[in-house]
Amino acid sequence: MAKIKSALEIAMEKSKKIEKLSSQEMNEIRQQEKIDRILAKYYKDEIEADDLWRHLKDISNKMLINAQNNFLQSLTFQSNEFEIEKRKNGILAIENLKNDNLTSDIEFSFEQLSKIRTEFKKNKEQLMQILREELERDPQRRFQTFQQDGQIVVKQLSMEEAMEQDEQLKKNLKQLEIQFSKKYNTVKEKISNIINN
Repeated sequence: MAKIKSALEIAMEKSKKIEKLSSQEMNEIRQQEKIDRILAKYYKDEIEADDLWRHLKDISNKMLINAQNNFLQSLTFQSNEFEIEKRKNGILAIENLKNDNLTSDIEFSFEQLSKIRTEFKKNKEQLMQILREELERDPQRRFQTFQQDGQIVVKQLSMEEAMEQDEQLKKNLKQLEIQFSKKYNTVKEKISNIINN
């Protein structure tokens, strides 16, 4: 039977591990804790992007890059405009503190992300419009037949209900999202390469 360690034994083991850390490693741990606290305040809107430089000006370049990557990794194709803008402003504010300031490259890449999202919305609306027109031309497609209490019931769906239930539209929209997510992630990789440069 394995021996259960006491809280004191666990604490002693942890303190031995801490003793093995170099002063540089300890400094990085402290800097990371500071960054985590500051970014938490930023995410909660307790501080603005313009204030980030003031809070992070004594942080090493390596740790600034980690903070930028934190913003970038939390960005997804499904992120809304507010979330994207918040992360973009955070990344740009930190970029101003780095030795090699590549702000214009980052801004250009975020413009590309915006264009990809706009193009996706446009394509999505086109697919929906095509189905809407097909349903208007063929109203029979909006009828749904089902059994209720042993009788066959025919119900006419609203345009919105018919579109929501259309399997081909669901499939097309899923494929469209996959296609544009790939484009989006490719640009995110470019931003990551700029940040980590």
